[in-house]
Amino acid sequence: MKVSEIKEPICVEQILVSLDSSTHSFAALHAAIELARHYNAKLQGVFIEDIALLNLAEMPFHQEVGEYTAIVREINTDSITRGIFVQSRWVVRTFQKLINQTNLTGEFFILRGNVVKTIKQKSENCDLLIIGKAGTNTLLRKKLGSTARALIRYHEKSILLVEEENRLGYPMILFYEESPVGKISLETTLDLLDEGETLVILVRDDNQERFQNQRQTISTWASQNKINISIQTYTNRNFGRFIQRIKGLKEGLFILPQIIEAENQPLMKYCLENISLPILIIRQPKE
Repeated sequence: MKVSEIKEPICVEQILVSLDSSTHSFAALHAAIELARHYNAKLQGVFIEDIALLNLAEMPFHQEVGEYTAIVREINTDSITRGIFVQSRWVVRTFQKLINQTNLTGEFFILRGNVVKTIKQKSENCDLLIIGKAGTNTLLRKKLGSTARALIRYHEKSILLVEEENRLGYPMILFYEESPVGKISLETTLDLLDEGETLVILVRDDNQERFQNQRQTISTWASQNKINISIQTYTNRNFGRFIQRIKGLKEGLFILPQIIEAENQPLMKYCLENISLPILIIRQPKE
């Protein structure tokens, strides 16, 4: 399929946001509400009671070391269950409070099971999954958490990753790929772009003939849709320089098509590990 063929943006009618008590999760909730408003979508929230934590309490080495105090203390099923209950109540109240401030339709679910599997099952009927970039582990506050990694690898829907204290906005940056999912990403970006704003598009230029063709395609598309664009070029060697320029930004959106080709996998991994902006990973819907 040629990139010039018509592709539709992702259709978002149902949004699922997976929540825990982390600051990343709180940022994800705000982003979910903003996108639900934009798409006029129904919003679902879910809190997973991690069965792995409950199983841990029954192991013979049932002690833990406090994250901040370094004090060794006994753990048991009752204490873990009580802690999970307190977290879930706080998350539910926060979700309901923010939903009540809008005219959105929202519902919340508390489920128990394996976190990744349960999120995947719950999101089967949703169009977009929104999660915090990391969980409650304080050692991974600025990195990609294990749940996010697993969902990026195995999940079949588009995913928005949000880091603590960050929010959707501008600059809006698209990592361009000449493929069907690249075209879907382009149209999805158009769907999200506010009138008068400029879209930054990253285009690979280590092959001049390919680069010129892609630039012509993008320029024609922008002209037809009457939007402002800024084309930024990169190669594998200097890609990190651009990422360093936007590293640490607290507002914006980075749109990243799900990259399948092995040669581009390192770039995708680099983006996920180093970009602090919310990252929207676009997947091609199943036919």
